[in-house]
Amino acid sequence: MTLALRVLLHPTEIDRPHELEILLQDADGDVATRAKIGLQVPPGAEIPAGEEAAVPIPWNFPAQPAIPHEGRYSFEVLIDGVHQVSVPFTAIKVDSLGGEQ
Repeated sequence: MTLALRVLLHPTEIDRPHELEILLQDADGDVATRAKIGLQVPPGAEIPAGEEAAVPIPWNFPAQPAIPHEGRYSFEVLIDGVHQVSVPFTAIKVDSLGGEQ
């Protein structure tokens, strides 16, 4: 499972490291897995005045997180402990040939 993110950092935020945390949780708020990623704009990066630094992050969840059951889930994305976005989806069970069961 891969989650593609693009984080925008204001010029006042690029001079220090940040912590990106991704939670995969079900509709009841139970956390199936979590990942923490260090995030920092490379030193010396020049960001034009009035613009933000875009940091692309393709995150492959290690060992493919187990989805405990069918239903609604969401990725919850936090930066430095502050919630930024929810990415909801529905998990359904499929057979090995790709058809629904």
